[in-house]
This record gives sequence, structure tokens and C-alpha cells, in this order.
Amino acid sequence: LLMAIVSEVSSVILMKLYSTQGNLTGMLFMYFAIGLSFTFMALALKKISLAVAYATWESLGLLAIAAIGSFFFREHLSVLQLTGIGLLLGGVVVVNFAENAQNE
Repeated sequence: LLMAIVSEVSSVILMKLYSTQGNLTGMLFMYFAIGLSFTFMALALKKISLAVAYATWESLGLLAIAAIGSFFFREHLSVLQLTGIGLLLGGVVVVNFAENAQNE
């Protein structure tokens, strides 16, 4: 699952970098990273339930992309956006906790 997250974050960063430049090679790397992300996600789903895997994949990806956007691309996150990200992460913790409690 971690490799799926890293691949997804990489693909979004490449999308940001190359979408404005129209660089075909960069776009191909982006598509490759997206494909890797889905491949790793499919492998993770063999061991992790869909709800937990997807919630974790998307929320940790969002957190990483928001941080990278803020630090490297100088994109501003409002207090409301940061609150939403915090709520999302809290929801993932609850989903994971519920999954663990259900399996015990």
C-alpha cells in the first residue's frame, strides 16, 4: 500500500510539473506512475480490505500532495482546508481502528 501511495503522489507531482509544459516524455512518466499506483493498490487489496486500503491510500496521498504543494509549489492552504485534511486523517484512523476491532 505504501508503494501505491508513493506512486500516486509521484504521478500527481509529475502531472503538476508537466501539464503546463506539454512535455510528452514527462506525461508518459506520469501515466506510468499512475499505472504503478493502481498495480500496487491491486496487490495491496489481496491483504487489506477495500475500505481501509482506499481510505488510507487517498488520505495519505492527499496529505503528502498538500504538503508538497505547500512547500515546493508555494500553494497556500487555508485554515478550513487544513481542518478538512485533519478531519480526513481522523476518519482514516477511525476506519483502521474499526477494522482492527472487527478482526479481533
